[in-house]
Amino acid sequence: MDKKVLSTTTLVFIIQLFAFSLFAQPVISGRVVDSNGNPISGANVVIKNTTLGTATDNNGEFKLSVPLNGYFTIRVSFFGYGTVERIINSTNEVSRLEFVLKETPIDMNAVVVTGTRSEKTLKSTPVLTQAVLAQEIVRRGAQNIVEALEMTIPGIEFSSQAQGKSLSLQGIDPQYVVFLVNGERLAGDTYGDIDYSRIGLANIERIEVVKGASSTLYGSNALGGVVNIITKYPVERFSLSASSLMSKYNTQNYRLSTGIRQGKLSSLTSVNFDKTDGYDLLEGNSYRTQEKEDALVLDERLSYALSSHLQLEGNVSFMNKNRENTSPDLYDRRNKDFTYGLKGTWLLKDESNVTLSWHSDNYQLFDKVPAANEPDSYDLQKVYDNLYNNARLQGNLKINSWNKLIVGTEYLQEKLTASRNNIDNKTNTDYIIYAQEDLQLFKRLNLLAGARANHNSVYGWQITPQFSAMYKLLDFTFRGSVSRGYKTPSLKEKYMNFQIPAPGPPMFLVGNENLEPEKSFYTSLSAEYSNSKISVSVIAYQNKIEDMITEDLDSFVVKPGGIIEYRYENLNNVSVKGIDLHLKARIIKNLMFTSTATLSKKIDEITGDEFKNVRHFTGKFSLDYVIKRGKYRFDANLQCNIYGKKSISLMDEVTHQVNDLNLEQYSLWRLTTVHTLNNTYNIRLGIDNIFDYVDSSGGYNTGTPGRTFFLGLGVRI
Repeated sequence: MDKKVLSTTTLVFIIQLFAFSLFAQPVISGRVVDSNGNPISGANVVIKNTTLGTATDNNGEFKLSVPLNGYFTIRVSFFGYGTVERIINSTNEVSRLEFVLKETPIDMNAVVVTGTRSEKTLKSTPVLTQAVLAQEIVRRGAQNIVEALEMTIPGIEFSSQAQGKSLSLQGIDPQYVVFLVNGERLAGDTYGDIDYSRIGLANIERIEVVKGASSTLYGSNALGGVVNIITKYPVERFSLSASSLMSKYNTQNYRLSTGIRQGKLSSLTSVNFDKTDGYDLLEGNSYRTQEKEDALVLDERLSYALSSHLQLEGNVSFMNKNRENTSPDLYDRRNKDFTYGLKGTWLLKDESNVTLSWHSDNYQLFDKVPAANEPDSYDLQKVYDNLYNNARLQGNLKINSWNKLIVGTEYLQEKLTASRNNIDNKTNTDYIIYAQEDLQLFKRLNLLAGARANHNSVYGWQITPQFSAMYKLLDFTFRGSVSRGYKTPSLKEKYMNFQIPAPGPPMFLVGNENLEPEKSFYTSLSAEYSNSKISVSVIAYQNKIEDMITEDLDSFVVKPGGIIEYRYENLNNVSVKGIDLHLKARIIKNLMFTSTATLSKKIDEITGDEFKNVRHFTGKFSLDYVIKRGKYRFDANLQCNIYGKKSISLMDEVTHQVNDLNLEQYSLWRLTTVHTLNNTYNIRLGIDNIFDYVDSSGGYNTGTPGRTFFLGLGVRI
């Protein structure tokens, strides 16, 4: 392990050991119960817009440190129940509090931040947001972030490629979807995909997904959507959770998380370790293989309330990943990443605040080159080094009861050196200002309008406006959005000169310094009906992308010596349109049904032809059953993902001729059961791919190796 990371982790644990006796604040106490008066254990009790909070004990009791004076809002939440808020004035004597939570199929009072960069409940955000909580991920038996997303978010699909998993979101390629952790970008990509091994499940609180152009708040690349991973704050004086999951092909997942909260100080440390021996998806073709690999991810999140108005936060993350490539054209590889961030938040009156943050992420790839005359050893040769540095100053200002304003400025610099792409120390720098107005007009109408001005070091100014509206009528909610997006050509698209590792004449993919930025125009309309027993919604959308950058497999140049060269070009004007359908209902008290369906098309606006490699239909449904008997709790989840037909283009490795391969419709079923004792110990048992579906294409349609049984053990203290 990197010495710098080891020393940082050691320091964190030392801080945790001495934290208990350092701080003291006035506290309030209370109890959280359900509608029948039964205590709810493990409910989160936090002070809104702060990092201060706690959790209820086995009797539903809690004690919470509070600011010394003034008004503040206490928020209480628990999975499967509606979130409740209450305003408290700490200058007056506060009596013992009691919160009553009601069961609900969808917690419309749950807080999300991605759509607006500020805290809003699901029911009150005009930007349609989908949220997946950590408890839902566990109950569905997800082993990694790829499975967590594919099982819960409609329109998301991951295919198996030579370089790993590749994302598709409603026909949108991965380079148009921004992945964030706590609102910060991740460095490093391969054909637009980040290294998904970086995102461990041990410290995830929830995943938020916003589809459509989000460049107003998140800048370049956010043409197709944003996936934001929100990590946990510790809410208990001390917590420790550990789990393991084992399945076929020596696939193992280990999670460890320890948290401390004492007065003004909190710390959460998490460790994720994943490994697999891999398997062949297509016999005789080393590019259709789940390679043997292992990944270790360490995360630390530390916060301290310097005063009742000033909060400080720091985070650090380290990943080390090893991959054994079966292809003779590729070296074995080591992937490393080091991320750190600092943030200060100044709390103003009336829920306003100002934040200043710095975020740095450095992702590196190393080839394991066999050492000369030493068959059992190797040298690490760096082939890729990508660095993001991002500074942000943002104000969330509550002007009055019906008007909230967000204003901010950012500095973002990317550096890339990649010997495998013949790129040497290229940079891309952006200076940004943005503003967003949130107007609550009357009781039923909410309007959101914003704009981002982005100055790029090469392409100058780009302006991206956004407008959203939400109207409520009884139990119905109607939303509409119009937004512009843009994507600056990446450093690889401009400067790369990459030899494709394949048999036959040499093939190269080369960049183009004359590329123009891609732009998009996104529109969506949605209608939702929701009450305490059922929630149903329909969303229609269209995303038009101008000057799409792509490499054309049907067009190439033959250079002297028989070298074949493909080149990035602004080739297409593309329209992606579709409909999402959602249904969530409580059938009986202990049985929940969830279903989603996505219908989509991707069309070339110039020729009118439909694109290949897009499924016109995907669907998901699940049944969740829970029963409690004393200290024992049983959860069962039956999950089915349905994937429609599609066609893909494949290039013959020898002749380089491009042919179409038609892929069939199929479905994958998974059953997961969780047995919990005393809210402390749990056992997970499950079957993935219940009906043993085998991909007749040998892995081009799906990466599943067939029916798999898995067993997991966990403990939470």
